[in-house]
Amino acid sequence: MSDELQNISTDDTPPKLRKRSREVRPLTTDERASFAILALYMFIGCISAFVYWDSLTIRILGVTAGSCGMFLFVAAFFNTEGRGRSDSIHPLRSYLISFFSVLCVLFILRFIGGLISNYFVASVVMYIGLIVSLIIFRKAMVQVVTAMLAIIFLFVMIHNWEDVIDGKMGFEDSVRRCGQAVFQIGPIQDVTNMLIAGNYVNYLNQVNYSDPQLNIFATRLVRGCEDETLCKTKAVLDYVSNQIHYVPDPLDGFEHAKDPINTLISTGGDCEDQTLLLCSLLESVGVKTYIAFTDDHV
Repeated sequence: MSDELQNISTDDTPPKLRKRSREVRPLTTDERASFAILALYMFIGCISAFVYWDSLTIRILGVTAGSCGMFLFVAAFFNTEGRGRSDSIHPLRSYLISFFSVLCVLFILRFIGGLISNYFVASVVMYIGLIVSLIIFRKAMVQVVTAMLAIIFLFVMIHNWEDVIDGKMGFEDSVRRCGQAVFQIGPIQDVTNMLIAGNYVNYLNQVNYSDPQLNIFATRLVRGCEDETLCKTKAVLDYVSNQIHYVPDPLDGFEHAKDPINTLISTGGDCEDQTLLLCSLLESVGVKTYIAFTDDHV
């Protein structure tokens, strides 16, 4: 009897849990891409910490982010653990197909948005297309968009490197310019011009042909010209040349793009201010204008 009780007590003893071994597997293709994109953002953060800010704390954080980015980059492309068969749901071939498909979809949506003249309709078409693409491509879509944003930011920073180093272009200005290039709905060539124009994009943004006061004033100037482009141009050019006096910008080392309506009211401004007023007046009466930029002048 005692032997049976001893056996029962022995059987009731819970089994010891076995310690699970660490799972080692190769990184999937989508994981490598995510690591690489995150590393790119960390590298950008490290560079930005040194070129945009003078704070020691921010620079220490930048160095830390850059070191983490280097670790992620090495882990993404030089991972030596788990050399077995990859169980990725995105094998390399299908992943590349998805990647380039997303690029094509984004280009098509951007092109269609540039063809539609109605801003509201263009916005609806583009954003609905982006949502549908996000549902279809999911992670590949997110990776492509985030990678494009990082590349555009790098392009803006490198293209305007002198202004960035001199302190004329801050971090907020770079982000704002990237946002204008990415989210402004219009012809693709306009986005290219915004990126190439560099710091002069501030002047382009000041051309305001939709201001009602400028339109009324320009309409009075071109009375009697009917639809003759040359007559309109001569009338507006004569006024700006003779009535708007040259007044230089403050001597602080920065270029100041004055609003055209302020130039008109004050009847004074430098070459850039007079050019912006001239273009705004001409554009408001249907005359197409172009601005030619040279070194430190327009």
